[in-house]
Amino acid sequence: MKILGIDFGTVRIGLAIQIEGIEIPLETIEHRDYRKSLKEIFSQREIDLTVIGLPLSMSGRFNQLAMKVVAFAEKVKKIFPGRVILTDERLTTKSSERIAKDSGLSFSTRRDILSAMEILRNYSRGTTVNWEVRDLFPVCRNFPPIDAGKKALLYAPLSSKIVGLDSTKEMDVYVEDPQIYLSFVKKGFKPKNLLDDIDFSTYDIIVITEGAELPASSIEPADNCAVYMCSWLNG
Repeated sequence: MKILGIDFGTVRIGLAIQIEGIEIPLETIEHRDYRKSLKEIFSQREIDLTVIGLPLSMSGRFNQLAMKVVAFAEKVKKIFPGRVILTDERLTTKSSERIAKDSGLSFSTRRDILSAMEILRNYSRGTTVNWEVRDLFPVCRNFPPIDAGKKALLYAPLSSKIVGLDSTKEMDVYVEDPQIYLSFVKKGFKPKNLLDDIDFSTYDIIVITEGAELPASSIEPADNCAVYMCSWLNG
């Protein structure tokens, strides 16, 4: 299998390829021409899978740079027929610096490529959290009405494609998938992706997916909290 590793940058993008478990440095391409460059690489190298590093904060929170990478990954998905994977790339830079030092290489001139190699290496080890980039998401058509003045939480929705959502801008959203997170940001919400940032005891209403359960937590919902179910259909 041939896997392309991508280290995103707003100016330069580092590329590496893994063939049968061996990481090989490829090249650095200019961000402004990435579509043309990647199309050529996908075709000439016969790539089977693309892995893109997702730069989370050290706490694991999604940040603005992570959202730029998600948007980039969605564009890559449109020009690559195979699977595109986002993988947690925290500490990749430090690991790459150590490898460059041990190998006697200049990290400053090859950092993007070395980081792409480390992204592939970490992905192959199976030690990182990964998300597959998708084209299609389900739709919720039975979203419950949220009364004005009620504090509500939408917990782990399967997408932001929710009929009636536009009339509920004050609701909090918890979501772990970076694509779904970005889609809520685009709709004007401020989602959260860490349970530590959610205090379930403060909500009047919690909306969850039908058949799902709230996480086991030392902080339980308030006694008067209403829990509603939302079902999803293929869009």
